[in-house]
Amino acid sequence: MKTALVMEHPDCDFCKLEGKTEPAEYDGQTGIGQWAFMCQYHFDQYGVGLGTGKGQKLVLSTNYSDVIQRRADELCEKCGKVCGDDSWNKTVRRYRILDEPIKIEAMISLGLYCEEIE
Repeated sequence: MKTALVMEHPDCDFCKLEGKTEPAEYDGQTGIGQWAFMCQYHFDQYGVGLGTGKGQKLVLSTNYSDVIQRRADELCEKCGKVCGDDSWNKTVRRYRILDEPIKIEAMISLGLYCEEIE
């Protein structure tokens, strides 16, 4: 995953060391191996990139439940099964995962669908 949804941006760890307060735009590994929250300036200096094992861009989500619902919709779209809104899949299995955005992201990445999650 190259992005991570956050309710608010944490402070940049490097700026804090310099006595400043700047919102972090990235959570990532640095060139020295440590992970840190970084603003754009410090990510450009110390970040090693984006992706698994490297880092993520922090995306501010003002309405987190809408974002989770949209990602779940993407999951259903990738599945290709047309489940009616009143079907067992949609009302039970799909909604069981809506409060777990990490599970939704993992399912999309791995190509898993509602029927494969118990």
